[in-house]
Amino acid sequence: MFHGEFESTLDDKGRVILPAKLRERIDEQRDGAGFYVTYGPDGCIELCTPAVWNRRVEVLRQAPFAREKARRFQRTMSSLTEPAEVDKQGRLRLSPNLINEAKIGKLVTLVGNFDIIEVWSRERWAEFKAQALQEYKNDAEQLFGPATGG
Repeated sequence: MFHGEFESTLDDKGRVILPAKLRERIDEQRDGAGFYVTYGPDGCIELCTPAVWNRRVEVLRQAPFAREKARRFQRTMSSLTEPAEVDKQGRLRLSPNLINEAKIGKLVTLVGNFDIIEVWSRERWAEFKAQALQEYKNDAEQLFGPATGG
């Protein structure tokens, strides 16, 4: 499971260093090697281990093919996804297409989000986080019920 927030930079070749605290959470026997890199619906780049990616694909395959929204989502996600390997220096290359879609510049924030790692433009992450923190208590109550004090 991935968690935490880490600042990093994108080099001239579109590579980002994955912090050791995130890399050490990967078990290649359990998770597979490398990542599937895709565009996330919130405007970030998502890094999925092969095990997580395969679970997502199975869910997508269950969507009714006759529904236009299902076909559109499957097609878009598939076209914006590519495999990537982490090199010996802990770097992962992001495609120019994904960098452009996520509006990522040189400064990035990596966020551990349970079973995925998200790569955000530092500015977009700051905006998203500020808004999310304003709604944190209300979201918790709506999702899980009122606080019980325990």
